[in-house]
Parts: sequence; structure tokens; C-alpha cells
Amino acid sequence: MSAKIMNYGDPDPALLAAMRLSYQPIIGLDNGTTSYAEVLAREAGKNGEMRGPEAIVGAMTGTGHALPLTLAIMRRAIAEYRAHNFAAANLALAFNLPLDAMLHPALGAQILALCNATGLPPAKIRFELTETSPVEDFNAAAASINALHQAGHDLALDDISPGTPYLAALMSLPVRAIKFSNTLVADPTALPFIRTMAARATARGLDSVAEGIETPAQLATMRAAGITHGQGYLFAHPMAASALQARLAG
Repeated sequence: MSAKIMNYGDPDPALLAAMRLSYQPIIGLDNGTTSYAEVLAREAGKNGEMRGPEAIVGAMTGTGHALPLTLAIMRRAIAEYRAHNFAAANLALAFNLPLDAMLHPALGAQILALCNATGLPPAKIRFELTETSPVEDFNAAAASINALHQAGHDLALDDISPGTPYLAALMSLPVRAIKFSNTLVADPTALPFIRTMAARATARGLDSVAEGIETPAQLATMRAAGITHGQGYLFAHPMAASALQARLAG
């Protein structure tokens, strides 16, 4: 019997009503094609202006709402996925998964229920493990990562840095990729770290993704550093589902 999708402390209905989704393509640097798209949730203001992620990140952090808000984002994105026939392009979606949601005991059952309810294969749902708070219990994090992997999902370690706790141990788990933040990519002093970690990722058969690539010079630097995938304004701004559909069709 499949699990029923449950709510665990419903998020603010006003925040859900104001929430808008956009999609940013992740590009293979070897061929320039879209590998998958990251789902970005933002809050629309009263005048329609799009705000940063602070309200949604804040609603997920230490509130007990991380899992239900993550599920709400996923349900909306999967509905848009089906409405715009992204399956025809063999597109996978990547969702940010904060630590509070990753360690929730109901996570696996709820993701399975969502896949069963929508018919979207697990391979089309990726997770980026975001560090809004540092991992303190490695064993619990490892158990969740292993369970998601066994369920058929690809996972990425998001925004890694020299200060990421348990980084070497996390990379030994069944993750698919590591990601470097736009701040790190824009910092010339971080290049040795990026180069070293990209080489380690390649040796382990992992992808490496540089966020925030905005100029041809940054692209050339990331390629020379061994980065396999890029994300940023040089390739595409975050876009609505309809714009992504047109991009994939073109």
C-alpha cells in the first residue's frame, strides 16, 4: 500500500499563495545542452515584483515547515512539468532539500507518495542538499542520502566550501554531483579549492557544477578548472515554465 501524502504543520497559506516557481537550466560544459533544471521558489510581492528566497528559506528553517513546504514546491513544479510536457525533452528537475526536510522521518514515504500520485519517475526528481544549517549528525544524513539514492533519485551536495562539515565523507556517499556557489565561483582565491574538488569529483565519477557563471571569462576559468556543468546568467536567467518549454523545443 502506498503512503498517503500528509501535512506536517502547514506553511503560511499567504506565503503559498504568493509563491512563484522559476527554472534555471544546468548546462553541460562539454556540449552546451541542458542537462536538467533547478526549481527556484520565490515570493511575489503585492505589486508583482519577485523577491529573493529569504522568506521561503526562513519559513523552512527551524519552523517544522521544511518538509511540507518542500512538498508544496514539488507538487506545483510537477504539475507544471506535466502541463508543459517536459517529459518529451527527458527533463529532470532538481529541488533544494534543506537539512530539516532531509532528516524528517517521513521524507521517504512522502516523496514516494508524491511520485506515485503524479506518475513522475524518481529518476526525474533530483535533490540538492542545501546547508542552511550545518550537518551535525553525519550518520542520520548518510541514512537519508542512501535512502533517497536507493529510491532512484540523484543527489547533489550544494554550495560546498572549505568549511563544509564532513565534506570528504559526504562525497563518499552515493551522490551524483557537487555544486559551487556563485560567491565561490566569483572569488579568485577560491580557485585552488574548486580545482581540487572538481578533480576529486571526476575521480569519483561525479559531476561538478559551477553556479553564477556570468561572463565568458568565468566560463573559460571553470572549464580549465575541470568543472563539468554550469549554471548562471551567461546561459539563462531563471525562467517560467512556458519559457523553459520554448527553450527546450528550440
